[in-house]
Amino acid sequence: MNRYWEIDAARTLAIGMMVAYHLAWDLWWLTPDIDIDPFGGWLRALQVCTGSSFLFITGVSAALVHQRMVAAGVPMATRLRRHWRRALQVLAAGALVTVATFVALGSEDYVRFGILQCIGTVMLLLPLLARLGPVLNIAFAVPVILVGLQLRTAVSDVPGALIIAWRLPGGTGVDHYPLLPWLGPAMLGLAAGMLLYPGGHRRAVVERLVGRIRGAVRATWPGRHALPIYLVHQIVLIGLTALALQLAGVTVDPGQR
Repeated sequence: MNRYWEIDAARTLAIGMMVAYHLAWDLWWLTPDIDIDPFGGWLRALQVCTGSSFLFITGVSAALVHQRMVAAGVPMATRLRRHWRRALQVLAAGALVTVATFVALGSEDYVRFGILQCIGTVMLLLPLLARLGPVLNIAFAVPVILVGLQLRTAVSDVPGALIIAWRLPGGTGVDHYPLLPWLGPAMLGLAAGMLLYPGGHRRAVVERLVGRIRGAVRATWPGRHALPIYLVHQIVLIGLTALALQLAGVTVDPGQR
């Protein structure tokens, strides 16, 4: 399938935002000597924008693939298998992150349902939601987001509740992206993809726009390899950050906040 560079460029930008946020988190986790709060203020806003961007782009990509397969006459069952195969790959990567964070951070802070688990689950749902069309996806995305925001501090110990919206009584780990509200940005991306890429092809206005800024195609390599970059970037980043702190004479004492 032909890739559209502007989608990969947008994903590259989201990766840059992710690395910037994780650098701040690593500084917070590695040393108490640096006054930084990755859970509030502009860093929290950066985290929300990053997660929203990845999910929105996931929706756009799903719309592109879905419409191309529909235009090619691919049967529904085959379309679902192709979408779900990729979704299962993302969920498998999320399982690796869960295991790795359990080993690194312990039983309280490990990732239960983080961004990869959310994206993988959303990818299972998007081909079904595509049948609603762009207008209904936009209409339903709004209450999904609003209800999720209302439930962001709600607590429940019902099994599986953290996948939908609720936090666990003992905490949900360092990375929690429940379907409410995070399915909302993906639905908006799905609607945008259906409107901007009808039949899986650029609408004329998109073609004119991207034709003026083709130099940005050079920035698409990370966006074409987002999943492996996600899996390895923290290992590299936290090691380099720890080394830089030691060279600067800053005490490195992980997890002592």
